[in-house]
Amino acid sequence: MSLEFRRKVFHILAVLLWLLPLFYLPKIPLITLSLAVLLLNLALVLRFAEERLRLVYRFVYFFERKNNYKRPAIQSLWLNLGVFLSFLFFPKDCAAAGIVLTAVGDGFAGLIGYHFGKIKIGEKSLEGFMAFFISSSVALLPLLGSSAILVAFVGAVVEILPKRIDDNFLLPIVGSSLAFII
Repeated sequence: MSLEFRRKVFHILAVLLWLLPLFYLPKIPLITLSLAVLLLNLALVLRFAEERLRLVYRFVYFFERKNNYKRPAIQSLWLNLGVFLSFLFFPKDCAAAGIVLTAVGDGFAGLIGYHFGKIKIGEKSLEGFMAFFISSSVALLPLLGSSAILVAFVGAVVEILPKRIDDNFLLPIVGSSLAFII
């Protein structure tokens, strides 16, 4: 199993896991849990107690790209910050839309784009863009009805455009914002 495949499968499952506390915890414990995850994630990025947390770091490195070894789990820190802000500022159903958009859309874009992407658009691929759009449209349909298509399209555009801010941070906020507006 390739690194990119296991990264994206883990990404899909781990991000979707946020739906459980979102729907089963009251707001204050949800925010508290999110802050705890952010602090743990920040400690990993800063390599706090790396020797004592050797097993945790081994797990992180199993899913990490080599270019991120200096700041392990940095992309998950951005993701968890985006999810936290979605929890903080949006109703549960809107935050759920942001989570599903990020998990499914970004996950499938990476899987398909990396393994089958031939038509390049910058550093991404048209095939990844289409995978994002189709998979997130289908996944968001039960939550948003026909509005899922608009949210999925905007998410796919955010994913493919070059940007300075990590899409793992942007996607949960964009998805939650659009779900709130429509």
